Amino acid sequence: VVISNNKYIINALALGAPTAIATMVVNTTAGCAPLARRLDGVAVGSEDALGGSRRLVSRRLSSGSLSCSEFYCVGKDLDKNFKSISSSGYKDKLTKCKGYISSDDLKKCGKDTCYLNAGKYFTSYVEERPIIKGGFVEGAGDAGGGIIALIFSLLLLTGGLMGLCKILKFLFLGAVKKALIKATRMNDYVAILGGVIMTVIVQSSSVTTSALTPLCGVGALPLEKMLPLTLGANIGTTATALIASLSSYTHGSIHIALCHLFFNIIGILIWFPVPVMRRVPLGAARLLGLYASYFRLVPLIYIIIAFVIFPGIFLGISAVFDASIAGGVVVLLVVLALLGVFEFWWIRRGGCYKVLPEEARQESLRALEQADRELRGDGPALEAPEEASA
Repeated sequence: VVISNNKYIINALALGAPTAIATMVVNTTAGCAPLARRLDGVAVGSEDALGGSRRLVSRRLSSGSLSCSEFYCVGKDLDKNFKSISSSGYKDKLTKCKGYISSDDLKKCGKDTCYLNAGKYFTSYVEERPIIKGGFVEGAGDAGGGIIALIFSLLLLTGGLMGLCKILKFLFLGAVKKALIKATRMNDYVAILGGVIMTVIVQSSSVTTSALTPLCGVGALPLEKMLPLTLGANIGTTATALIASLSSYTHGSIHIALCHLFFNIIGILIWFPVPVMRRVPLGAARLLGLYASYFRLVPLIYIIIAFVIFPGIFLGISAVFDASIAGGVVVLLVVLALLGVFEFWWIRRGGCYKVLPEEARQESLRALEQADRELRGDGPALEAPEEASA
């Protein structure tokens, strides 16, 4: 209803345009224009000879002959997308190489399909065709339609999460509250397994975390239990990539899927088993929540800094290292020095208390703990959260 994309064009763009390969020998009797001869032997000052050769080649190419000066090796996946994008264009516009070029040139493609004009076909039927093929945003074009659909989807997502939060808050006024309180007392490693199972079932860690986040918001799910469930969801979401890699069963796909899996497992081994390390993400979450309770733009600022500014800085440093190791070291030291100065001012010089005073921090933590105790009823209260120092 909103947007419908041509997935075959998207797949073809992801695979990339085929690369042109220069032809060594062509079959002129099949309709190919003769290859232009190298003019290395022509004297530089011989303008007549040079111009005459160019005019001869121009006449040959304009006489209706097929240009066989280059060919393209198209892989199986790209070839399937070519056919799915336009079956008539695939049949009428693409010209296979057999009969036009030598067998030695054909061997260069191996198991791939050889076409004389795959580059032109890719330009006309992939790059120049619109990706959006349906929905009410079709008339806005690819860029405009994508932006409108993104805004609409974000509004739906936000509204859905707000509605989910309201419904969950209503449910926890009844018997479901007691059942969840018992569930939250499970062992942390069992909670990780639970997060894995939930995410494998729904095939999305976003769905799992989006369902659990409102529970933390209404105070029914302790932050200490949210962490293992989220870590389990991060492992569970790798199941989708593993299943997809096993279906294609290629070295590259399995390699990437295992990288995704072990990246999450190694991250868990670093931050979860040791209690001291576990307090780092928990403390950061409490601190971010504390600032967000007073300043509504904090989550947006955090997203921009964590996912745009920091990656951009590190990519820039990496690019400088590629250009010059000495320059990269200098830029890295400057960035680390600036970060150290900010941390010194923020922590040692009390910059954090200028943003949010100590009294407001303590009052917010006491109010949060009191609200948690009320929501849990007669159940045992959690340990008071550590004081947010920054």
